[in-house]
Amino acid sequence: MTDALDAVVDAAIERALIDESDARRYFALAGALVRIDRGHGPRKHTDSDVRADPLCASLLSTIAVQALARRRSDSPLDADAWSPGSGDEWIEFVATGAFAAVRRFDADLDSVAAQSGLSPDELKRYRRRTRSGE
Repeated sequence: MTDALDAVVDAAIERALIDESDARRYFALAGALVRIDRGHGPRKHTDSDVRADPLCASLLSTIAVQALARRRSDSPLDADAWSPGSGDEWIEFVATGAFAAVRRFDADLDSVAAQSGLSPDELKRYRRRTRSGE
């Protein structure tokens, strides 16, 4: 672990792997931070100082938590509804975080799938999509 952002992602994944009631929230947080770290979105960053700085990691984490807690106005789901299904507005973040758990911690795919609420097949499809660059 070389930087503060990795530490936050790892902590969120660790919590997701042991917390049965809020695992999807922690996977979503880890997934959002992984996607920020990969440079998704309009402003791609590559600055290693941003990754290593504990203040930047805490600010990014705070923003991610607030964004994940906020409900989209057009969403039919309540902000607290984190059950699996096609209406889950944060499914991409959950899948990203779950895949990060498999990759970073060499966690069992079936266990991670069960914790994340995704089927093992969905997680495998997501893994193939990320490897192919989609």
